[in-house]
Amino acid sequence: MRQRHATLVTLLAAALLAGCATPYGRARTALAEERYEEAASGFEEILTRHPDRLDALIGLGKARYKLGAFDDAITALTRAAARAPKSETAHLYLGLSHLRKGEDGPAEEHLKTLLALGPHRRLAAQTSRALELVRGEHLSMEMRAFIAASLEDEAEWAREVRQAAEHVYPPPPFYWYRPFGPCFTTRSGLLVCY
Repeated sequence: MRQRHATLVTLLAAALLAGCATPYGRARTALAEERYEEAASGFEEILTRHPDRLDALIGLGKARYKLGAFDDAITALTRAAARAPKSETAHLYLGLSHLRKGEDGPAEEHLKTLLALGPHRRLAAQTSRALELVRGEHLSMEMRAFIAASLEDEAEWAREVRQAAEHVYPPPPFYWYRPFGPCFTTRSGLLVCY
């Protein structure tokens, strides 16, 4: 009886948690799996109920950017940047959207704002190089797409590094046992000597 009650409570809790996160989770998964139309419609559905939800605005902007609907991306991302002026993602994709449209002034403005927010040093270096190119001679559409892709790649790399750093465990304690030599304990408590 007790186990059946515990199982029922667990299933109920899982159902409640899944129900709360489902629309955003589906939209975010679709964005990560490059199903941009599905992601955009999912984020739009969320925004009909919660018009100022920041993560949905940024997700919609990214999905629209990926679909090449730069004006729609700019609309969503401008709202996001107004709500969260320190959002690196909003300013990055605003800059990229303007860059891809050939609007160098606004692109430069948002990329400078991104730099002022202090992104990861590699993303900052790549953004500085992109700004030099934008300020230079006339850029072809292919060059604009290449610059945008390189900035996106650096931003994704920085996000992955940040996530990996959040999940790093401290190194196990290191010991020296005379008969065995250097040893350490694993997370499960085993002693490993070499």
